Amino acid sequence: MRKLNYDWLTDGWIDFEYKKYLLMAYLQEVNRRFDACKLYPDLPELEKHWEYSAQLRQSKKQFFASFRKRITGVNFEKMEILYEQVAQTEELSEIDSILEFSLPLFQKTLTRGQYQSDEIEASLVFTPVGIMPLYLKEGYLFIYRAPQKATDIFQYTFRLFESVDFPTIKTKYIESVPKNVTTTFENLKLTLIRKHNELPNPATYLVESPVDYPVQETLLPLAQKMVYRVVCQSEQRVA
Repeated sequence: MRKLNYDWLTDGWIDFEYKKYLLMAYLQEVNRRFDACKLYPDLPELEKHWEYSAQLRQSKKQFFASFRKRITGVNFEKMEILYEQVAQTEELSEIDSILEFSLPLFQKTLTRGQYQSDEIEASLVFTPVGIMPLYLKEGYLFIYRAPQKATDIFQYTFRLFESVDFPTIKTKYIESVPKNVTTTFENLKLTLIRKHNELPNPATYLVESPVDYPVQETLLPLAQKMVYRVVCQSEQRVA
């Protein structure tokens, strides 16, 4: 998978044609993956690229605005003081051109990915399995793909990032179980409880997909978001 470093614009050779080539090759690969309904990790990376580029453009404007400028006259019609323009270096001019070219493309691809993600998420059915405990910060996540008639089972944990005070859902793959008349989701939960008795009544959620979307690149990240929302809402009610 082709990657684009977050400092791609200012790193190395600052040349419009070269940076244009890097960007177009990266976005071509991202769109190819979107065509295959593989949304992650490209979607959050695209969002960061767009944010970093927008911040760079804004900070560059602030950088030039901070310079003291010599007054050259007054526009009495508009009642404005006129200042001399601060000369830009060749590299800064190239960065300007690259930003003007790249920001709309980042935005277009990001919008496509977000729309696709919202559509897929809207098609999913999210439900609890069995009796839910009060403690929701760890448990199991079932992802069922109807065309495959298979259930992918993950254990999830709600925890903080090590570096920042921000919670996230971490998952660990356990197994994939074929679905039939006897293997109901409730039975799967009971089997897990017998195998892993450290969680006597685990919170368990089911995400059903009518389409066989990629699990790691699409269904699992969306399922993690759904569990994250439920746990956060539960924490807010307790607080």
